[in-house]
Amino acid sequence: MQASIQPAFTWSRSRIFAGASRNLILLVEWKGLNPREEVRKKSRKLAAREIELRIWLESHLTFIGAHGCTAEAGEGRSLLFRLGKIHSGARKYICLEFKADGMPAGIHEALWLQWQYKQPPVERIRELPLQKLGLEYTHHTDALALDSSFHVEKHLELLKIVKVLEEAALLNSYSTDPVLSERLRRQADKLLLLAARSGDMQLVKEAEVLYKQLEA
Repeated sequence: MQASIQPAFTWSRSRIFAGASRNLILLVEWKGLNPREEVRKKSRKLAAREIELRIWLESHLTFIGAHGCTAEAGEGRSLLFRLGKIHSGARKYICLEFKADGMPAGIHEALWLQWQYKQPPVERIRELPLQKLGLEYTHHTDALALDSSFHVEKHLELLKIVKVLEEAALLNSYSTDPVLSERLRRQADKLLLLAARSGDMQLVKEAEVLYKQLEA
């Protein structure tokens, strides 16, 4: 039976300078699949629910925090992320932040990942094959000047905005908290700067929405 979710992983940096510690972001994205029928936007069916992602960390990696989800500590050096449900054709994202210790040059194993979910309509629990992700350490000095992945940076900033908007919704007003209002403005400015660098119109639209909310 075909899987109901299709995951992908992207590190914020493709290479790390050997011997130096570095904070890294791992973008985790997954798409809902429906192998049985052609999916239309107006009639997307539930592809998977009770999605869980479990991660085991190698000793040279330390978990710092998550954006777009919460982490539960498991046995040993494992973490559990409960990611809810997804419909066919939809995409979801989370960003996980780690500190990578300095290592000798070469490709080193970093994470082991296991997906589990319930697949409608039979509600049977399914698991995807265990995956491993590595990190490349190099002595080439060009690794020090490498830019972070734009794809990762974009979704990290969008997830940060969701968090700030959730906090603002709890207060029912942006004007009652000048600190929160300033955070929203800074996030909107960041989106515009990213849009200027990349030409990504989605970022422009998201920034415009924030500015309008601040002006309302």
